[in-house]
Amino acid sequence: MIHTFTIRFRQLFRNLRCGSLAAGADALPRFIGRCRVLAAVCLLNSLSGWATVQARDAKTTSVPQAINLGLSFLARNAVAWKEEHNCSSCHHAALVVWSMNEAKLHRYAVDEAVLADMTRWLTEAGAGKFNYERPAAAPKALNPKAIYYSLGLNSVPGLNSVQREARSRLLDTVKADQTENGSWSAWPDTRPPILSHSDETMTALACLALLPSANSGDGTARAAVDKAVKWLKATDSDNDPQSVALRLVLWTRLGRPQTEWAPLARLIQKRQNRNGGWSQTAGGPSDAWATGQALYALSQSGLSVTDPLIQRGRAFLVKTQRKDGSWPMTSRPTKPGGAGSESLIPIIGGGSAWAVLGFASSEKVAAAGVSAAKPSSSR
Repeated sequence: MIHTFTIRFRQLFRNLRCGSLAAGADALPRFIGRCRVLAAVCLLNSLSGWATVQARDAKTTSVPQAINLGLSFLARNAVAWKEEHNCSSCHHAALVVWSMNEAKLHRYAVDEAVLADMTRWLTEAGAGKFNYERPAAAPKALNPKAIYYSLGLNSVPGLNSVQREARSRLLDTVKADQTENGSWSAWPDTRPPILSHSDETMTALACLALLPSANSGDGTARAAVDKAVKWLKATDSDNDPQSVALRLVLWTRLGRPQTEWAPLARLIQKRQNRNGGWSQTAGGPSDAWATGQALYALSQSGLSVTDPLIQRGRAFLVKTQRKDGSWPMTSRPTKPGGAGSESLIPIIGGGSAWAVLGFASSEKVAAAGVSAAKPSSSR
């Protein structure tokens, strides 16, 4: 399009020099006017072409193919991480197990050998404690491994006795990390979004980790969740996109009144970017982590896969997926103004897992007993 504009501009300029435009004092203004018209026409044609490409992509891409490609990447990437580092992690074990099991719920085939290996990895993690000195600003900073690994094991259908015992050890750590006011204290100088700086985000994650045990009769887990819910209700949200998404998931799973969770769903809908994705921070770029998380949360609120907002989010993930099945991600700094990590392996692994989670979970129609939020078309 730029090339076409250049050619037409040169033609107009030659006409001006050769006198084919009307002679006189108004020749130059007419030349400028025609250039403006030409620029407007080229811009409209360009936008029209872009819209056509977008529509064509949306029709020809396959969400199941994208999910399968993502699952294949997660399996390869998890094995490569384990072989190279020989240590379990939130981004290459817990989130992989969670996303694979979510996909299986929707009848997607996964690499069962890798899933079994990653699940075993979680069960052998002990109590999931961090061997780092707590900073003065957060003397009771939580153990995020215990939370993430519990979430991974929560996704395993029909836990066996070894897996239940492993989860119990992890949850003992989660319970012990709860502060007096009911929240969980985040680490202040870690790299988000995997290790969030937000107490609200980590409190919601901790509650989600504890909830299945609380619902199965674990009295101490129920007491911890109730105490945390009291803190969350009394605390204004920090409005971090991850906090909002996870609070929405928690509120719907707890069966809280729609008046409490519907505003969260509408806020997530409102924050969708023009390209269909969501951002981790206000004004930041759309990415797989935030988009997958938003789709996952909205699916919990009962928003149908046929909703245009969900369709745009899924289309964004299809369009941005790389050939190897992963999604591009950037690393955020630990402090404002700092630099991101040189290694993108952890965040690409975590972001790709959330993309698969968002894809798979958003195939649900309205969940039983959960009313849908106000349709996105009413925004």
